[in-house]
Amino acid sequence: MRRIGQGRTAEIFEYTSNQIMKLYHADFPAEAVQNEFRITEAVYRKGLPVPQARLFKDEEARKGIIFERIEGNTMLSLMIQEPMLVEELSSQLAVCHHSLHAQNDEEGVLPAQKQILTGAIRNTYLLSEEEKIQIITYLSTLPDGKQICHGDFHPDNVMVNETRDQYWVIDWMTGMSGDPAGDVARSWVILMSATLPEDTAPAILKGFEGVRNLLLDDYIRHYLQISGISRQEMDAWILPVAAARLNESLPGVEADQLIKLVHDRIRLLK
Repeated sequence: MRRIGQGRTAEIFEYTSNQIMKLYHADFPAEAVQNEFRITEAVYRKGLPVPQARLFKDEEARKGIIFERIEGNTMLSLMIQEPMLVEELSSQLAVCHHSLHAQNDEEGVLPAQKQILTGAIRNTYLLSEEEKIQIITYLSTLPDGKQICHGDFHPDNVMVNETRDQYWVIDWMTGMSGDPAGDVARSWVILMSATLPEDTAPAILKGFEGVRNLLLDDYIRHYLQISGISRQEMDAWILPVAAARLNESLPGVEADQLIKLVHDRIRLLK
C-alpha cells in the first residue's frame, strides 16, 4: 500500500480507489483503536459530516481502520498554502464545530466528557497530587452536557473539498458527550499551544505560525457569536482541559507552556 499521510499515532495508506486504511503504530493501545471505530460509527449514524468507518482490522502486529476515502485537503493545509483564506475558513470551522454540538448523545454511546478529563488529569505526572485534586474538584462544579463533542477539534482534523462547500470531520478517537463550552475550550488550548512535528518543513512551520493568531481569534469569535456561548463560559473550562492535555505525549515546549497556564489558572481559584 502507498502511504499518503502520517501523524503521531498512525499512518494513512491507500487501500482501494475509494477507501483508505489508518494503520496505528505497533505500541498504540488496541482499545483506543476500537473506541475510535465505535465512536465514528455512532456519529456517522447521526448524519454528521464524518467519513464512514467500514472495517476494523486486527492484524498481528498493528491495528487499523478502513475508512471511506475523502477527496480534499485539511483546512490547516489550505490556510498555510493560501493565507488569504484564513478568515473564510476560520468562520467555516466555527460553523462546522457548532453543527456537531447541535446533536445530542441521547443513547449514551459516547464517553462522558468529565469522566475523560478526570481520568487524564489523574494520570498526568506533570502535576502534583494536590494540584490534581484542586482541578478535579473545580471540574465537578462545571456544567454537565449531553451534546456531541469531538475532543480534538482543530483545522487539521477538518477536510474540505476543492470548491470549499463541503467538509468532513475526521479523527474521532477522542469523541465524547458533554458541554460544548468545554469542547471549544479544548480547541482554544490546542490552537494556542500546539506545535507541529519536528520533521515538518520549515516553510510549513513558518506558515503555521503566520496564521495561528488570526485563525484562533476568528474561529473563537465566530463560534461564540453563532452558538450564544459566552467567552466566560468557555474560559471556565480552560483549566481542566489544559490539565488533561498534559497527560498526552507533548513536546517539551508545549508541555511547559501548558504547565504555566495550569499554574496560573490554579492561582485564580484561591
